[in-house]
Amino acid sequence: MKITHPHFSAYCGTPLAVALALGAIFPAHADDKTDLATLKQLLEQQQLQIERLEKRLSSQENVAATKSDAGAGTTGGAGKLKPSLEVYGVFDTGIEHLTNIGAAGKSTTRVPSITGTMASRLGVNASHELGQGYRAIATLEAGFNADEGTHGQGDRIFGRQAFLGASTPYGDFTIGRQYSMLTFSMMGSDLLGPNIYSPGSLDVYLPNARFDNTFAWKGKFDKFSFGANYSFGRDTKLGQPLSAGPCSGEVAGDNNNCKAWSAMARYDSDKFGVNFAIDEQHGGGTTTTTQFWNGAAPITFTKSSDTDRRFNAGGYVKLGLIKISGGWLGRKVQTTTTSVNSDLYYIGSSYQIAPSYLIDGGISRIINKDQNRNASVYVIRGIYNVDANLSLYLQAGHINNSAQSASTLSVGAGVSPIAGKDQSGYMIGARYRF
Repeated sequence: MKITHPHFSAYCGTPLAVALALGAIFPAHADDKTDLATLKQLLEQQQLQIERLEKRLSSQENVAATKSDAGAGTTGGAGKLKPSLEVYGVFDTGIEHLTNIGAAGKSTTRVPSITGTMASRLGVNASHELGQGYRAIATLEAGFNADEGTHGQGDRIFGRQAFLGASTPYGDFTIGRQYSMLTFSMMGSDLLGPNIYSPGSLDVYLPNARFDNTFAWKGKFDKFSFGANYSFGRDTKLGQPLSAGPCSGEVAGDNNNCKAWSAMARYDSDKFGVNFAIDEQHGGGTTTTTQFWNGAAPITFTKSSDTDRRFNAGGYVKLGLIKISGGWLGRKVQTTTTSVNSDLYYIGSSYQIAPSYLIDGGISRIINKDQNRNASVYVIRGIYNVDANLSLYLQAGHINNSAQSASTLSVGAGVSPIAGKDQSGYMIGARYRF
């Protein structure tokens, strides 16, 4: 008789005792054939009982294991709901030739530091399912300069994004360093976005619109998207696009000091979309300034009552393989001593020549009557998508400045033309997303 279950004795001690008793009554050398036949029959019955007990024991242990797993999933927090972690990045770089730099009008060929078609970055997305449509979420995203490998965004480690929050059926609620809602709004109407030649050449804040110390909400409901955020202290880093000096951040007793907020609304369908946004920032700090990047002197921006406000209204339409988009960005800087307004108009178009080939471009124009400085940017770009992750591109841009304007086509220090001079740029590069 073979007993295979490790806990057999705990369940079948009685049948085993019966079998031993039978052995005592019917010894192995019994001569009576009838007695031997009876003994054989009894032993077969005991074997059947043992097999039934083994099955019962196995079934009871399976039930216990199932209850244990269920308890771990509902009370211990370490059941089937596991956190997920995604590492992602963009490496975008190339070679650029830029003309008409400085009073001598010289040219340079270089590897630009910040961007080609998209800013280089390395990030981590983390999420943890909480059930019932709720998730804990977090993002850390570092921007880096592709030419040197140095940190971007004022030498921050996670200068592009750093936030923690919750995703719910009512939208995402997050706290940390985050994009202005102006960025999400213009994604629908500005085809060139953070491209090295773009509307951002005329308003350097556009590809850098982020706030520190921010509470944000953003939700998508069918074809409608809404968002709003509030910063308790938008920036304390020297050299950020808004400031020539650092803002003093959160200050006790003055809730408006370095405060910022933004809001947006979008509608997106298969054929067309529209978007609206507002972005407002307050001054603060003894050395803070703001500017229009057109050669005019920076504007003192030290009072918490000083405001720098932008409005955006834009949209797009899709006509088969062609997409046309455009919009208006109005800006007003209001301080105790000055008021400066500008209007930036932009339009763009893209055409999907083939599944792997895209050509796009755009025209942007800024009008600043208060400083008597206007400029226009023209861009054309061709992209070849080798696969879903790797793209090669070739692009050209040109900026036309009015007599007193000295806006720069490209990015970086020391590459501006003098007032009234045009500038051209050409770039060949590659973008790898992972």
